Amino acid sequence: MLDVETIESNWKKFEKLCGKLCDSNLDNLLEALGERIVMCPAESRTDQHGYYPGGLVEHSLDVTIAMRTLSNAFDMDIPVSSILKVGLLHDLGKVGGLDEDRFVEQDSDWHREKLGQNYKFNEALRKMSVSHRTLFLLQHFGVSLDEDEWLAIQLAQGSHFEENRFYVGHEPKLGLILQQSKSLVTHREK
Repeated sequence: MLDVETIESNWKKFEKLCGKLCDSNLDNLLEALGERIVMCPAESRTDQHGYYPGGLVEHSLDVTIAMRTLSNAFDMDIPVSSILKVGLLHDLGKVGGLDEDRFVEQDSDWHREKLGQNYKFNEALRKMSVSHRTLFLLQHFGVSLDEDEWLAIQLAQGSHFEENRFYVGHEPKLGLILQQSKSLVTHREK
């Protein structure tokens, strides 16, 4: 769990890094969804990384740092702006829709105690993968992506999804470092 000061500090870092992209559409997105982004968990169960309020922002910051580190270590020549945009925003769909949260508090004591499920999927929200919802939210607010950024976000949840198998072996470098960074951060947090 994160304390209030850490949540606030992480959000300031997140906003500052987003500000480096100089995108007024992204600024509008943050203004509209900011409070929900700040408090959004990254996952729903206590055995998963970032299962607490503020977990999404914390995870996104950690992934972005790992992406930058990998890009530099392997001399991948990926623009910093693409690393920032993809690293910070790849899981934005976990926030939910324009008006509905994806995660709602679990109201079943049994699910909380036996399964460690703090949150459940909001049944009022239209079913959509995290990647697809992320891409929807970005296009709704007019945040532009180049081809590699779009593919990296689409592939962020992994090649085990049927719609991503087509790209196996043809992923952009940006997509590869995003996937590896997510994996490294997730394993470190466990």
